[in-house]
Amino acid sequence: MRKPHYAVADGDLVAVNSTMSGRHVAPFVVYDDAGEVDTVFPPTGKTFAITQSHWFRVDGGLVLEHWANRDDLGQAKQLGWVPPTPIYLIRMARAKSQAKRAS
Repeated sequence: MRKPHYAVADGDLVAVNSTMSGRHVAPFVVYDDAGEVDTVFPPTGKTFAITQSHWFRVDGGLVLEHWANRDDLGQAKQLGWVPPTPIYLIRMARAKSQAKRAS
């Protein structure tokens, strides 16, 4: 869930500050540049809340560019991805193998 706190616009530039929160209930799959499975974080059931800022350049109602600043490390720590326990590393390897077979 995303909860916007502020949104401001100046000409064709729009900035949004928000908090994203949720619960990790399904595998989170990261793909490499070739579209192959790179890393899989199996569900932990833990909740997280992180701040984000998004910047958009718009023209005629269309988003032409988008930049974002996110607290990915904070999310990883809250979900137990960092630092990983040895058991979680094993779960990650198993989940990556399953994701590769499914793709």
